[in-house]
Parts: sequence; C-alpha cells; structure tokens
Amino acid sequence: MLRNLDRLRGTVRGDPHLRNVDRWQRLIEDGDPSELRRVMIGLDTDSVQMREVSPMGGLLPQHERTEVLRKAS
Repeated sequence: MLRNLDRLRGTVRGDPHLRNVDRWQRLIEDGDPSELRRVMIGLDTDSVQMREVSPMGGLLPQHERTEVLRKAS
C-alpha cells in the first residue's frame, strides 16, 4: 500500500485528491483496521472520495477482488 501511495503521489493532482493521499498514509501508519474498513466500504462522500485515490489497487487478483465485493454486498 505504501508503494502504491508513492506511485499515486506522482500522478494525482489537485484537492481533494492530494489531501486524501496524505490521509491514506496516516490511516495505514496508524494501523486502525476499523477506520480503514470504514473508508474502504463506506457510502458517504468522504469514503467515496478517498477511494478515488485508493492505494489498494492491484493488491488482490481480480477474481479475489470480485469475490470479496460479492460477499460484502
């Protein structure tokens, strides 16, 4: 996730995206699974905007990602 954040910092422009990349960094470093979960599955505007610059991309193969999303819904 931290490597993905470094990559995102090189490609993301403007607020709220740059601010959200910094927020992801703090969430990951804090290691609070409940807050990470809230952002990863939340339907509120804040969570949706955070996922627009998610460092989670590419961590799971597509078939596993599809299965997780299916179980979560």
